[in-house]
Order: sequence, then C-alpha cells, then structure tokens
Amino acid sequence: MSRKLKGIAAARGVAIAPIVHFHATLDHIPTWKVSEDAIEAERARLSGAIAGVTASLLELQRELAGSLGKHDVRIYDAQLAILHDETFRRDVEAEIAQYRVNLEVALQRVIARYEAVFAAMENPAMRERAADLRDIGRQLVGTLLANARQKYTANGADYLFAAEEFLPSDAGILDRAHIRGIVTAHGGKYGHGAILARSLGIPAVVGIEQIMLESSTGTTVVVDGDAGLVILDPTPTELADYERRGREQRAIDRRIAEVRFQPAVTPDGVHVQLLANVEGVRDLDALEVDVISGIGLFRTEFAFMERRQFPTENEQVAMYRRAMEGAKGKPVTFRTLDVGGDKPLGYFRMPEERNPVLGWRGIRLCLDWPDILYTQMRAILRASALGHARILLPMISTRSEVVRCREVLDQLSADLKATGVPFDPQIELGVMVEVPVLVPVLPDVLSVADFVSVGTNDLVQYLLAVDRDNQRVAKMYDPFHPGVLRVLQQIAGMANAAGKSVSICGEIAGDHWFTPILVGLGYRELSMAPVFLPRVKLMLRSFTVAECQDLAARAVAMQSTSAVRKLVQDEIQVRWARQLGAPEETRR
Repeated sequence: MSRKLKGIAAARGVAIAPIVHFHATLDHIPTWKVSEDAIEAERARLSGAIAGVTASLLELQRELAGSLGKHDVRIYDAQLAILHDETFRRDVEAEIAQYRVNLEVALQRVIARYEAVFAAMENPAMRERAADLRDIGRQLVGTLLANARQKYTANGADYLFAAEEFLPSDAGILDRAHIRGIVTAHGGKYGHGAILARSLGIPAVVGIEQIMLESSTGTTVVVDGDAGLVILDPTPTELADYERRGREQRAIDRRIAEVRFQPAVTPDGVHVQLLANVEGVRDLDALEVDVISGIGLFRTEFAFMERRQFPTENEQVAMYRRAMEGAKGKPVTFRTLDVGGDKPLGYFRMPEERNPVLGWRGIRLCLDWPDILYTQMRAILRASALGHARILLPMISTRSEVVRCREVLDQLSADLKATGVPFDPQIELGVMVEVPVLVPVLPDVLSVADFVSVGTNDLVQYLLAVDRDNQRVAKMYDPFHPGVLRVLQQIAGMANAAGKSVSICGEIAGDHWFTPILVGLGYRELSMAPVFLPRVKLMLRSFTVAECQDLAARAVAMQSTSAVRKLVQDEIQVRWARQLGAPEETRR
C-alpha cells in the first residue's frame, strides 16, 4: 500500500525512481585544547582550508556554468563571499584565541551563532541563508579532516536524492545524468538548494521531516514537485497516472518553446502586459528583456540588506540606472524600501515586536525616518532621466500616507529642476495593495496615486489570517478562496473605473492556473518571477477574454475553495491539456 507524505513544492515536475539516501559524512569532530604557541598554526590551517574550499567551489561553478543560468550560478559567489568575509575569519580566529579550542570546534561554534541569527528572521528567504553557512562549515571541516565527499555514481540507473537537506555543494557529488528528483527533510522553496534544483530542472519536494525514517534506499518513490507530494511504494494505478503526467510535461515543454517569443495576447487579440519581478541588478544579467513588457517589481530592499550600512544616494543612483539601462527603454517599477517585519537590516536597530509582520515596516518605517525616503526617492528621480521609471509604495493603509509621499516627490522634483538635474517630470507614483483595509478606501487613494499593484502574497495572508510559512496552517493558505477572488475583483473594478492601471505582482501572477481568472477579473498587467513567464503566456493564448470573464464570474459566485478548484480542474486544466495535445487533463 502506498504512503503519501506532504511537503513544500520546491521545483516543478514529476519524477519516478528508486530513492537513495545521502548522509553527512562529518559525524565525528575531533576536539582538543590549543596551547598559546599553537594558535598561529590553527590560523594557518584556516587559511589552507579556505583556499581548498575556494578551489573546489570555483571548479564546481565552472562545471555547472553550462547547466545553470547566469544568475543561479552566482549562488556559489555567495558562498565564496562568506568564505572570504573578514568578519567571519576574525570571529573564528577570536574563538580559537579566547577559548583555546581547535579550528574544527571554532568553526562549528561561530557558524552556529551565525545560523541562530538567520533562523530568527521572519523572512523565509533570509532564514534559508543559514543553509549556506552550514554548507560552508561542512566543506571547511571536511577539508580539514581530509574527508572530502565522494562523487556518487549511479551506474547508469535513475535515482532520487534523499537527505536531511540539499545544499549547494551537494550538486558536486551527484550523478546528474541519472538524478530524477530531490526530496529532503528540511529546507524551503527560497533556499539555494531549491533554486539550484529549479535551475537544473530537477523536481524537488522539501520539508518532509520523516522522509529518512519512512523510506529506505531502493524504495520506489514518486516526487510530485507541483503539489509538494511524495508517494512511497506507489500503486500500479498511481504509477500509471504519474507516468502519463510525465508525458504531458514533455508536451508542455515543447509547446512553451514554440510560443516563447510570440506576443502575450489572447486568441481574440487582447494584449496583457507580462512583466518581471527582480530582486536586484544581479537579476538583470539573466533577464530576457525581449520577452517581457518591463520590470513590474524591482525589490530595492535586497540591495540595502546586502550592505553593512545604508547605501548613499550616488550608490542608489548607480543601481537604479543599471536597472533602467537593463530594461532597454521598458518601464521599471521601483518599490521603495520594504524592510522591517520579516526583512530586518543588520545595521539599523529596530524595536522588538510581538508580531513584526503587522508592525513597523514598509512605508510606515520610511515616513518615520524621512531621510531614508528622501534619499531613495531622489535617487530614483535622478535615474528616471534614462527612461520610464515608476515608484511603488509598500504597506499603504491610508490616503494620508500617499499624500505625504506625493508631497516628498513634488518637493524633490522642484529641487532637482531648480538645480538643473535631469529627471522624468512625468514619473508615476503608485500604491501596493496588500493591507486589506486599503480596499474599501481605494477610490479615495486613487485620486492621489497613478497606478495600483496588488501584492497578493501579503494580501491573501492577511485576508485569510494564515501564515503561509507556518507548516501547521500553510494548507489553509489558498488564493482560490472565493473571498479572495471577490476582493481582487473589487480592486480591479475600482482601478479600471478610475482609469488607473492595475497589476498583480504576487505569486499568483506566475501561477498559470490563475491566469484566465485574473484576466477575467479585469487585470491586464501581471508581474512575476521570469521562470513562470512562458507558462503564463501559453495559458493566456488559450482563452478569449469573454471565456476568461465567464470563468471569473462563476468562480467569484462560488461558495467554497474546493468548488473553485474543481472549476479550474474541469475547465482550465482540460483546455490546457487540449492545447498541448494531451489525452487527459493536466493536474496540478
């Protein structure tokens, strides 16, 4: 009898193969007392270990360069940065000198302290940076003990990787010609291991705590990277179903390739703007500007979070100009600094809050510290001289917040004009709808805002009162809830009635099963992670606007989430499968 284990969907796709357990090889770490005259020798060992791991990472980066995108291969740059961080080195050396412990123990202690800092962060993307630290520690200690991990040879047989977690260095030991899927006990969809799995096209499910206990090497397993499901010892019926889905997936890939450079237009000729979400200038290298309508969300906070102090105005101008140049004349929407809550700045002391996600964050923080807002807005204005820039305000809950930001923008524009500094006088100021209370007062806000962008990640979370990163309640986070759809319909209706552009920039914009419903609700701009653009475009080309409106009207009128999902399964997924020439519906 089959057993089903639910985890977190980290990389799309379906895989079927025998599972192979991989274990960390550093079970025993030697411990000894270091005399004062031996401290320098331990420092020399640290230098040697760093050099050894650096050489290994550079070799792995070169090896994977042909398989990974330009952006994803830079994951190893992040690890190299940790290795060569002077603070990290000083902390390890201080641990040796102060407590007279050997290097292996010092590394474990320092990395454990660093991990604790990341683990306390609310932002899942930042929490998962702790995995990079563990990986670096494992590599350093392995080098010190001359205990390098051996490359796994599958002897020509397909297999699934199973472990406590999948770390970036694990890519170096895998037989990548025969790996079919990844399943881990820990990790999240934002970790570097998950990013690598997606970039390598390997289906992955993470966060199944019992996977190493419930399975054994050789067990036949299905990894459903779409649903976040792992099936141990699948039945013949389940195997046949997933084998069919694998064939359908290959059909999807072929069809996507056909429409890659075709316009994002419905069969009846209505264009929908498909835009990209980016986290910083480094994302621009991998961005195919020719297939997007612009950058719908430039998350400026990541540049702030990577620094040890606030970036100066000129540093910000250089960054924003780089984004404008990378967009090649297409619009770029810069979201103002959205830190606080789940995205703290290490160099900016913030008060402890019982519920930081509902606390001092986003525009609330920036209005309380106007120097931050002034500097950033002035930098964006200066960069706007190169093209079409837009400013997006996060965490807005009242009209007065927008009015204050408009006053700042007007004052800065006047100052730049008076001093002869070029900028775009038509620059737009928009609001992000993510706080539910903004919805009923949106008509008032639209009188002082130029456009609207719906941040569905937080909006849905707040509407449903569900923390989507809490595994105990994450299953209740479902944007197909009829109440959520009705709110999205209200937002689009009010924005369209006011003649203001309205977009979706949350995760559902990149969910192709949602595409016909969003178009039917009145959205003509969708901004998403670039990896989702091809599927959304293909889905968009499958439904007329009238069909989208009919689907949306019926979905909004339904009384349960399950009814909406049945509509998606019976009509949207069936049409999708027919478009691909598949015999049955593609299931999520």
